[in-house]
Amino acid sequence: VWFAPMTTSPSADERSSATRQALLDAARRCVRDGGLASATSRHITTEAGANLGAITYYFGSKDDLIAEALFGALEQRISPALEAFAADAPPTETLLAVVQQLLAEFRRNENEAPVYLEALLLATRDARYRERAVTLYGSLRARLAELITDLAAQGIVPSWVEPTAMASLVLACANGIVLQSRLDPDHADPLALATQFAGLLVAAATSD
Repeated sequence: VWFAPMTTSPSADERSSATRQALLDAARRCVRDGGLASATSRHITTEAGANLGAITYYFGSKDDLIAEALFGALEQRISPALEAFAADAPPTETLLAVVQQLLAEFRRNENEAPVYLEALLLATRDARYRERAVTLYGSLRARLAELITDLAAQGIVPSWVEPTAMASLVLACANGIVLQSRLDPDHADPLALATQFAGLLVAAATSD
């Protein structure tokens, strides 16, 4: 007797999760391709293959969907660097690993730079999302400051460097590199710019 193979249909929870993720992905694509102005409710739901009511059901409003989509992307970009900090290695190796992780993530998702930049702009306009961005950057800045403190103790960076201020400067440079790479990609290779910045610190240490 032949029995047809059993198939398992997606559960309601799985379908719900898939719809929610489809909306997030669609929102990111809309922002990436046309900016915030392009991310209308109808455009997003068409891209996601969902009905208009799905936005309210899963996120409450289109603005909350956009914020979640943008900051989810922002956290995804930064999380590899935070994981690299956990490595049990000398400060110089850890710092190099962090830089490599950030550059690798940037190269893998180079086309997502507009989404990242839109998230930062949103954080400047809305206090709810500013707090989320500041918390995320605060974690990265604190870990960078710890590394810079260790590097200064070893004489690898100059003694006049203030760790927290330098960590903030590193983050500001990283944001600038993302922006510059979109404006003038022929003269803004992320690896070359990061190498130049590191070289400046080392040169400053030798002349301290």
